[in-house]
Amino acid sequence: MKILVLGLGNDLYGDDGVGPEVVRKLEERGAAAPASYGADVGVDYLACALSGLALLDVVVGYDALVIIDTILRPDPVVGRTRILDMPDIRDVPGPSPHYISVPQTLSLGRSLGLKMPKTVKVVAVEARNLHRLGEGLSEGMRSRLPDIIAAADKAVTATAAEA
Repeated sequence: MKILVLGLGNDLYGDDGVGPEVVRKLEERGAAAPASYGADVGVDYLACALSGLALLDVVVGYDALVIIDTILRPDPVVGRTRILDMPDIRDVPGPSPHYISVPQTLSLGRSLGLKMPKTVKVVAVEARNLHRLGEGLSEGMRSRLPDIIAAADKAVTATAAEA
């Protein structure tokens, strides 16, 4: 089984860069990944600022996908995570093919006959402001990195077990 752990976000917008930062930390850890992933599970890590249709080329060929991305919620607790399954993800039509949702991207890939991930989980990380121009995570988000990494590990372990 081949799993892609995809950290979505933009490092130039403060806490929106948490997905790529978590993926970099997971990559640095490398061989120390939890044994619970399983011996027959290959995991690739990618920090990515792409969205919409551009993600099609990124996810094709994988059996499963774990996305780490920020979400805006009313009264957010910075760094709080939720692990969502594909049915939990809103499928909001985008204004153009460049801005289609992840569910739409996967559906399009399947309709084109491409090998798309069958299992998708999203580690949704609450953030207060995703439009603050400036590199680096806020102190609140940085302090929650161990919890977010643990949630990503949990999502990968659950994904490997489902396959």
